[in-house]
Amino acid sequence: MSNLLELLKPELENLISQSKIALGEVKRVALPQAWKILQLTIAEIIQKIEINGQNLEGKDKKIVALSLISQFYDNVFLVIDIPFVPPILEAIIHNSVKNLLMVLLGATIDALVTTFKNTGVFPVNI
Repeated sequence: MSNLLELLKPELENLISQSKIALGEVKRVALPQAWKILQLTIAEIIQKIEINGQNLEGKDKKIVALSLISQFYDNVFLVIDIPFVPPILEAIIHNSVKNLLMVLLGATIDALVTTFKNTGVFPVNI
């Protein structure tokens, strides 16, 4: 698993760089936009893991995916702007927001892998 993490590190750094360029000087990202960015990123990461991690079991691939997306989150999102939450509290609850999003992303990974298998993006025997 650690070999795959190292192998995908340049891919992750590229995704982080592209996202930072796209966000420009934005320091506060609205929650819906952060979710969209994370969805696109996780789809990209899952495909890279499938290509490079064929020797891993599904649960191990998911662990790798969550690790990579966690690193992506930490590097791209400084503050997530949450409606109706005062800015001073947003910084305090930043880790809680990340933890909630990571739980949702775990379910998203399962859904995307199933969709990719059902649509022929991934072979069914994976």
